[in-house]
Amino acid sequence: MDYLPLFADLKQRSVLIVGGGEVAARKIELLHRAGAQVWVVAQTLSSELEQQYQDGRIHWLAQDFLPEQLDNVFLVIAATNDTVLNATVFAAADQRCILANVVDDQPLCSFIFPSIVDRSPLVVAISSSGQAPVLARILREKLEALLPTRLSDMAAIAGRWRGRVKQHMTSMGERRRFWENAFSGRFASLISRGQLTEAEDELQLSLEGQHRALGEVALVGAGPGDAGLLTLRGLQVMQQADVVLYDHLVSPEVLDLVRRDAERICVGKRAGAHSVTQEATNQLLVTLAQQGKRVVRLKGGDPFIFGRGGKSYKLWRKRGSRFRWYRG
Repeated sequence: MDYLPLFADLKQRSVLIVGGGEVAARKIELLHRAGAQVWVVAQTLSSELEQQYQDGRIHWLAQDFLPEQLDNVFLVIAATNDTVLNATVFAAADQRCILANVVDDQPLCSFIFPSIVDRSPLVVAISSSGQAPVLARILREKLEALLPTRLSDMAAIAGRWRGRVKQHMTSMGERRRFWENAFSGRFASLISRGQLTEAEDELQLSLEGQHRALGEVALVGAGPGDAGLLTLRGLQVMQQADVVLYDHLVSPEVLDLVRRDAERICVGKRAGAHSVTQEATNQLLVTLAQQGKRVVRLKGGDPFIFGRGGKSYKLWRKRGSRFRWYRG
């Protein structure tokens, strides 16, 4: 990963733009959407920026760039066609540990702008690290078509209800399952039809009727180790798991697809090393499921050929665990 994806809070923060042309105007419009206080350094302004200045939307310093203009600035963007000036701006910002972006000159950037899909408060950012901007744009267009505009309403309502849900459910796992059910159930359907009041009523009903979540065990075959060969449903289960038990045959590439905050427990067997018995593994799976957790047993290869999946299945069902199986 060449760049760390970050979302910056620019509300009421000062951002300096060096340049007053059309390129600067495009960046300024994006900064306005993020709530930044925009200062423009340029001898002249384009007609669009001149109007913004008259409307009080930007501050204008009608002078040449000076390093002291960076004092109390959160970040700076150089948007001129003067390569010497752009390099001067970057050097002055870098010396002060201020984030800087020189438009269309990646070596002179301590941050870059991604392609953006805006469903505020839900925002998706896509970057090719400057290597293939057209590809990033195409992906953005695909996501624009894929993601419904009503996602904004869904995310906003969820934000308003977070506190109430947290008070009602002390377990993070219970809260996560509540929201997963909401986002894939009737609440989401009502949102998509624009029935926002009814959607909030549905959340209230779900909250009042919420019972302690039932745990379950899912046996997922990890296949030969190529992450690209996982089934879609198996991948979804891995990314919903609270706990994942895996063996040494599971490749690091496959294991890396597990949800980041899921607990990972190695129960593999290896010659000459301490290993966990099959009975102990089965008991651990049942115990975790009885605690209301979604548990995945991730096994290399086909678990019903190499991993005694059938025997484990009978045992888990006998002990009352809900069970699912997904071939790798």
